[in-house]
Amino acid sequence: MKIIMDADCIIKLTKAGLKERVCRAFSVSIPQRVKEEVVDNGLAKELPDAAMVADNIERGFIAVREVPGPKNSVGEKDAVALFQAGGFDAIGSDDKQFIRHLRLFGIPYMTPATCIAALHKQGALKQAEALKSLDELAAHISESEYHTVKFFIEKRRPK
Repeated sequence: MKIIMDADCIIKLTKAGLKERVCRAFSVSIPQRVKEEVVDNGLAKELPDAAMVADNIERGFIAVREVPGPKNSVGEKDAVALFQAGGFDAIGSDDKQFIRHLRLFGIPYMTPATCIAALHKQGALKQAEALKSLDELAAHISESEYHTVKFFIEKRRPK
């Protein structure tokens, strides 16, 4: 699966210690503007997440993509433009307003929590690992999303 991620998604996956697992399971790209938001601005503020994302970019786990057409002021708009250019399956975000926009226009999306569910479904995370990862993410997501994904993981039968 090929996913474009916005800053919110990549930061939350990093904080939960899941970014590398997601990047190994899926082809992850970010627009140049998201790289600037997360890495360039984050390094200037000496944020540890920024250094971790920069390392993943350097090692090829995350691809930075130029957006066709005019450069937008926010990464979410660039993510949509990149998705509309073709070749991607979904956009990764946890921004509620942006997700409403994606739903309105019928653009498939994944949240950090549904990334865990997808990894579990693929067999990349066993049930105990998936639940532990979800707990690591819990402080960064809504309670309803936490419980929905937890229910999915607990009720899913191994293949």
